[in-house]
Amino acid sequence: MIHGEAAGCCGPVDTAAPISVAINPEARVNVARTATRVASLTAGDWHTIDVTIVNQGYVTGQLAIESAPVPGVELDLPLHELTGEPRQEGGFRVRFKAPTVVDITLTFRALGALGGLANHSSLHLLLRSTAQHRRPLTVLGG
Repeated sequence: MIHGEAAGCCGPVDTAAPISVAINPEARVNVARTATRVASLTAGDWHTIDVTIVNQGYVTGQLAIESAPVPGVELDLPLHELTGEPRQEGGFRVRFKAPTVVDITLTFRALGALGGLANHSSLHLLLRSTAQHRRPLTVLGG
C-alpha cells in the first residue's frame, strides 16, 4: 500500500488510490495526492480515478466533486453518499477526446459546505492521455 497525507490534516492515509480525502468532525474537507500515480490513460476510453475517503467526523450526507469544464475532456463526477463509516472508497471517471495534457482543478465539498480551510479542499490534477492502441488487423487467407 502507498501512503498519502491529506493537506493540513491528520496522518498518512493507507491507500493505493491516487487521491485521499479527509473529512473532519466539522465536515471540513482536506484533499491530497498520494504517492500512487494515475495509470496510463488512452483517448476515447473512460478511466476511473480512485479516491479514498477518511471520515474522521463520522459525517453523513453527500460529498460532491466539482470542476469547471475542461475542453476536450469529459468528467463524470458522481455524488458520494457519506455513510458515517470511518473509511469509504470512491472515485470519478474521465474520458479524453484526443491525446492531450490537461490540468484539472477538482473541488471536494461535504454537505454543500464551502470546504476546508484555505484551498485544502481543492486539488490540481495533471493528466495525460495517449492515442488509443489499436489491434493490428489479421488477414485471413491469401
